[in-house]
Amino acid sequence: MCTNQTYHLLPRLRSLIKKILFLMVIPFIFSCADDEPALSASFLKIYDDSNLDVSYKPIDVVETVDGFIILTGTELSKSDFMGIRLLKIDEEGNYEYERDLDDYVIPVGKMYLNESDSNSYFFAMNPTSLEAVLIGVTPQLEVQTEALIGGLNYPLSSAVLSNGNFLLQSYDPLTQETEISEIALDGSYVGGNSYSIGPGDDVEAEIINHYLNATERPLPFFCGEVSAGNYYFNGFYNYSFSLVFTDFADSPSGVVQGQASNAGLRAVMPLSGSDFAVAGFQFDANFQLASASLSTGGISSSVDLFPGNMAEIKPYTPAQIINYTDSDTYSIFACETKGRQILLNFYNSSGEVSGMHRIGYLNPFTFASIKQGRDNSLLILGTTFVAGRFERITLNKMASSEIAGNLN
Repeated sequence: MCTNQTYHLLPRLRSLIKKILFLMVIPFIFSCADDEPALSASFLKIYDDSNLDVSYKPIDVVETVDGFIILTGTELSKSDFMGIRLLKIDEEGNYEYERDLDDYVIPVGKMYLNESDSNSYFFAMNPTSLEAVLIGVTPQLEVQTEALIGGLNYPLSSAVLSNGNFLLQSYDPLTQETEISEIALDGSYVGGNSYSIGPGDDVEAEIINHYLNATERPLPFFCGEVSAGNYYFNGFYNYSFSLVFTDFADSPSGVVQGQASNAGLRAVMPLSGSDFAVAGFQFDANFQLASASLSTGGISSSVDLFPGNMAEIKPYTPAQIINYTDSDTYSIFACETKGRQILLNFYNSSGEVSGMHRIGYLNPFTFASIKQGRDNSLLILGTTFVAGRFERITLNKMASSEIAGNLN
């Protein structure tokens, strides 16, 4: 039983205890806030859609001044070709809004941010004329450039050049030639040439099937620059899917021949001179070479590069190789596994595997694109299947600290 004096002391005692607890909790809160990484340091986001049956084919992602833009193909009711959708994502990976470009189809990677005007550029196709078009959009997804490139049909791949122009690979169904062209930022034609795929060999059906069913067995079209004035493209040439080196002369300067569309290269990255990082395939087998000497001035065969199958990698996987630099420099090979994960293999400058990372556990994942972010993060774009059936776009940002944890 409390006395009157004790009774009057209880409220003061309670108040004192509250003050002590408050003073103890405040430093703890600030200590936790200091230890936690910024929300945008790493994230894995899945972007839902109210249309349950919608299907996506992500192409690429760019980091803008205030977040990210995702370029993706999406199904259209009025065309068998993929339509174009742009997603605006904030710095922490949250969906903001989207825009469909209804006048064009078949978005073609890669997507490029031009630092001088802050616009992002990519190629697509006019569905009526089948000609390529260069599209540039602001960070707010407003279209600033719509340049029809007359005479270049069926865009297949693109790359940005050291001079700020674009390299575009396309196909001419009338002459049955693979075209490689330099295109200026305003969409004007600078130069290029065309190369025969072989007399009597019509590959248009395979190209159309690549557009319509790219997720089943995608053809590895890509192009790039070895040095100023020296280019390469991976496509149909002389009966086979081959890697062709060119300086825009009438004949290629070098060819790494494939075996029809059954063997060849899926990705290359120039290292120095004639040395390249290489991802290739031999029927449903896959291989990776951290460094291989390719004949840029003669004729060779991709079959001779095959060192043996990497059994974990999925047959006909999409693949990409990028150079990653933080405190050290690595070649990162990105692809898909048979277990439906995205696999990243890190090779150091000596050609040894320094680490690996897998994305996906319960849900199956597919791979679309990988880039190094401004803060030395990695941006990995792809899709996942929610509940095993609803395909949705994913964006995974790996902070440099997370990447370091995967390296030896």
